[in-house]
Amino acid sequence: MAGALLAVAGCMTPPAGGGTGSTTTTTTPADLAHCAAAAVGQVRVAVVVDTTGIGSSTPSVVCVVVAAGSTGATALVARAVRLGTPLARYNSSGLLCAIDGAPAAPACGTPASNGFSYWSYWLGGSAWTYATIGPASHGVFDGDVEGWRWVPSGAAAAPGTSASFAALTS
Repeated sequence: MAGALLAVAGCMTPPAGGGTGSTTTTTTPADLAHCAAAAVGQVRVAVVVDTTGIGSSTPSVVCVVVAAGSTGATALVARAVRLGTPLARYNSSGLLCAIDGAPAAPACGTPASNGFSYWSYWLGGSAWTYATIGPASHGVFDGDVEGWRWVPSGAAAAPGTSASFAALTS
């Protein structure tokens, strides 16, 4: 799998220049949301991570290119590789506990007054749809949008962006 990750990372253009200024409306530089052309046997996937529940003011959008037949979990790994952030952290039951190292352990599955805190998983398209299967079981196709939003109190809400691949990656 490490070889596949390196191949995935190698087909993506790293971000150019420095950070973003205070007047930007997204935490992700535009070049990370832009999708490179996919080669034969590859698909493009926009991955949205909405951390507004744990301190960020806007969601990030990163486009990744992965092998055809990949899963949502593979797209999330490719995003971390592209950004140079920690890989997603899961607990022993398979619950996703952290994206980009956030939130800090042991926040995974922490009971709150209205339910558990967790990363909710969403599928894009014309609108966001709450995923009924986990990312390791969900196959991705060219132009798919995978969404994640931190739920601090058990009340799942869709990521705060468009769910449209064209709108997110143009």
